Amino acid sequence: MTAPILAAATALLLGVTASVAAAETVTWRFNNNYAPTRPESAHIRNFAENVAANSGGAFTINVIEGGGMNLKDADALRWMQTGTPEISFIWPTFIGRDAPDLASLYVYGSVSTAEEHLRALPAVEEALTAGFAERNIPVVGFMALPMIDASLFCREPVQTLDELKTKKLRVGSREQVETFTALGVAAQIVPQNELYSALQTGVVDCALYAARFAKSISLQEVAKHAVFTGFPFPPAPYAIVAHKATLEGLSAGNRAALDKALVTLKEESFQFDGDAEAETAARAALTEEGVTWSADFSEADVAAIREAAAATWLKLSEEGGEAAVGYRAKIIGLIGE
Repeated sequence: MTAPILAAATALLLGVTASVAAAETVTWRFNNNYAPTRPESAHIRNFAENVAANSGGAFTINVIEGGGMNLKDADALRWMQTGTPEISFIWPTFIGRDAPDLASLYVYGSVSTAEEHLRALPAVEEALTAGFAERNIPVVGFMALPMIDASLFCREPVQTLDELKTKKLRVGSREQVETFTALGVAAQIVPQNELYSALQTGVVDCALYAARFAKSISLQEVAKHAVFTGFPFPPAPYAIVAHKATLEGLSAGNRAALDKALVTLKEESFQFDGDAEAETAARAALTEEGVTWSADFSEADVAAIREAAAATWLKLSEEGGEAAVGYRAKIIGLIGE
């Protein structure tokens, strides 16, 4: 082969190789409505870095945090059908309007310890995978919600359930509205990105929130009084979901890079050993910021919450249909083993 022909062949080969590489190079957007300071956000940033590293830079994920895509959590099943974004996480508690069978796999007051949660986790993941698949949304992985204590942050001291009945309470989901309404408390959902203003202006007097995340939205500036209610938030894991057609369009190499990063994400997030220490540290940090902690709710108040939560769980499961009732029964059986 003459030198000019060899050079031309080489150039052609390099061009084809470059074209294939370009065709396999993709960028996805990851919608994350949480603040950058949340631990979940740190996990997702690490996940994106691992995808890029695993793929040799051929597959990158642009993480858009703090609600930057202006997509509401309650609408997640709808916007995940559009391909904008290509990937996100969904906490099932937020999607009760469109997926009542999945929203109440746990409720506030149903799980008390990490040990209970881990026993029930296989059934929870199975339900989420099947439920999202029915809606044409593939679950590609899971990320843990830490075992985080649910506390009341109030404008004025609240030490008992009876005192809470005189206040307007912010909660994050319908199941919490149902439970506290049954207890005689005026509860309403306020999105976390509106919570600071709602407390500052007196739209609500108290908020059910986590001490570990309170400083991420400067809650300590507008709610100087806090008390632990006796339960963690329902620790249903976040489902990492992808747009189906976009997922199916990945090359084998990029899909392998994604799957490997998802395994790492799950391993790193499902570590509950340090949660108690993290809670203690968070309360201490808030105390330094001027928050006063009252004694925990009494055993009688905790028992009343548990009873109301059990009734809520049954009610919402029945509303969710036969599948939801079956999920609840299986989860309760595993928790109690």
